[in-house]
Amino acid sequence: MKRTFPLKGIHCASCISNVENLLKKIPEINNSNVNLALKTLTIDYPSKELLDEIKILLSKNGYELITNPKISSHQIQIEEINKWKSKLIFSAIFGIPLFFIAMGEMLSISFNFSLNVSNYLQLTLATFIIAIGFDFFKIGFLRLFKLNPDMNSLIALGTSAAYGFSIFTILNQSFNLGWSGFNHVYFESAGIILLFITTGRFLEAKAKGQAIQALSKLLSHAPKIALIQKNNEWIKIPIEEIVIGDIVRIKPGDKVPVDGIVIEGVSHVDESVITGESLPVKKDVGKHVIAPAINTSGTIDIKADKVGADTVFAQIIRMVEEAQSSKAPIQSMADKIASIFVPVVLILAIGSFSFWYLSGESLEFSIKILVSVLIIACPCALGLATPTALVVGLGIGARKGVHFRNATSIQNLSNVTSLVFDKTGTITSGEISVTDIITEQSDELFKSYFASIEYLSEHLLAKSIVNSFNNSKILKVDEFEIVEGYGVKGMLNNRSILAGSMRYMDNQNIKISKKYSELDLKLQSQGKTVIHLAYDRLWLGLIAMADTIRDESDFLIYKLKKMKVNLSILSGDNPYTTKFVADQVGIKNYSSEMLPKDKNDKIKEYKSSGEVVAMVGDGINDAPSLVEADVGITLSSGTEIATESSDVVLMNPDLRGLLTAFSLSKLTMRKIKQNLFWAFAYNVFAIPIAMGLFHPLLLNPMVAGGAMALSSVTVVINSVSLKFMKIDGHQ
Repeated sequence: MKRTFPLKGIHCASCISNVENLLKKIPEINNSNVNLALKTLTIDYPSKELLDEIKILLSKNGYELITNPKISSHQIQIEEINKWKSKLIFSAIFGIPLFFIAMGEMLSISFNFSLNVSNYLQLTLATFIIAIGFDFFKIGFLRLFKLNPDMNSLIALGTSAAYGFSIFTILNQSFNLGWSGFNHVYFESAGIILLFITTGRFLEAKAKGQAIQALSKLLSHAPKIALIQKNNEWIKIPIEEIVIGDIVRIKPGDKVPVDGIVIEGVSHVDESVITGESLPVKKDVGKHVIAPAINTSGTIDIKADKVGADTVFAQIIRMVEEAQSSKAPIQSMADKIASIFVPVVLILAIGSFSFWYLSGESLEFSIKILVSVLIIACPCALGLATPTALVVGLGIGARKGVHFRNATSIQNLSNVTSLVFDKTGTITSGEISVTDIITEQSDELFKSYFASIEYLSEHLLAKSIVNSFNNSKILKVDEFEIVEGYGVKGMLNNRSILAGSMRYMDNQNIKISKKYSELDLKLQSQGKTVIHLAYDRLWLGLIAMADTIRDESDFLIYKLKKMKVNLSILSGDNPYTTKFVADQVGIKNYSSEMLPKDKNDKIKEYKSSGEVVAMVGDGINDAPSLVEADVGITLSSGTEIATESSDVVLMNPDLRGLLTAFSLSKLTMRKIKQNLFWAFAYNVFAIPIAMGLFHPLLLNPMVAGGAMALSSVTVVINSVSLKFMKIDGHQ
């Protein structure tokens, strides 16, 4: 049987690798997959007994598999956020006083404490922080003993060395033991490191929790109740009870509950939630409708042909989940370095201790060498290397209207080679408006007549016309009527007034000259919707409507081409509109009439060819593709599910924020790599001195602590310098 369970204790890419490697040791398991975003384990197992065995195995390695069906992943995520929030608050309560007491002299702050009082206060505060962060030590040493060290192992080793050495120093000073070298405490090193790491884990938990919220919001778009025909009566039932073949009635304003074929009625259906197409699509007998599209005008009856998990909407939800599962997070550079660095430091520390002790040096001298190596290898600089650059980069991004979800999004964006645009709401504004007005009458009269007849209609296009002509006088129209699939009609000043398609004009015997008939076709070839107006049996003119191209699109495309980024458009809109927009902005590669699955498959195709793909979209239909892409980018004006599924959100309604995002990601990653280099180089330089290789030049623990602080300052200064670098973009 295949089931998905919440999994506690996973927080990084190395956790995924550890869990999957553990499960590979059990041959009876057919398939397993860890989802970091949702914090779940999907596993195919043959029996309950084996599931119990899996739980025990994971528990022994620091993970907890939740098999109680009453506990959801969402609950687990909330618990984790609250846990790290509490740890952060209490760590700060003890850590801030610890910092000021330990560093008071350097900060010119006097507490008038005796040495013993100061030492014991620091011991107390540091002990509380270590107790709060005990998980770091439990997991870190467990991974170390399993010969698979990670950042937790480095944190545990460094803080333990500082804490342990400080305790020996207190004993030495309190009881006058005369131990050489034990005359300085390093409790602040242990405490502040743990406070900083706890802050990072809390922010990480909050960010990851949004993946589950995004799916919850996506599910909220589905209708709950449907009107079906049963025994010649119309009754309301939950959509879960609809079966293939049921006749479902959808009234104006209702959402389509299941996929089906229209068997009676005519209407226009807003399918933007699925296709992203801005204009409602006409649906008459024989046409297919998709849940949860919105019926905007007439009543239609459909015959259900796809229900439940087989609907297109259910497939979108499934694609979002699968894409999040298959999109393995990038393992942090610090963890990669730590996996090599930790065992090397241990070997060097123990080796140095053994060498000096066997060479005839005193036990105290040898211990001082051991502790100096461990303290100088404490992960301050390594731990600060990535987060300090990220904090500065994220701060700059926030000020410039660019919100990065996490470090992975910044790193991936810096490597993007191919950028895919959805058309509607990204390259175009996503708002329908009048683009052309053709009339031989006065503009004022023409607009007034057009606004007056459309004012009484609830159709999306009618509302856009009224908004476009909002300064025009609205006249009273009598006997107003909607002619489904054609247009509207009524009486104005006791004379007929009609608005609709050219076919409607033909049906009403309204004569249109060849010149304007050809213009109608030309405008339609540009992807525009054309509506004619007739009054008192005479043609007055036409208007064309379209989703307009954003003003900044041309400049953006020009800059992206200079950056050698491959550009393409994947749109659910019709071929004419898509081609027209692509030609206007100069993008040669485009595809139209694409459903979410088609977009997803195209992005997978790009990725399989070696491209690092970014996707820019704004609708629910874009959510699977935004997650499938290496980097999903959306505007804050997009739907909530698109925003939550994205890695980068442009907070300002200006696409040039993309240039800011690209530039900032590259500069931030450059700083992170520089920081990691200097943090590692510091250890390469300082550890040999701490080992005593240049004896009598030694780094005793106090000097080692100072060198460690200096390396941290260097990393911070390098990160802060990012503020003074030129960031490309529009601000």
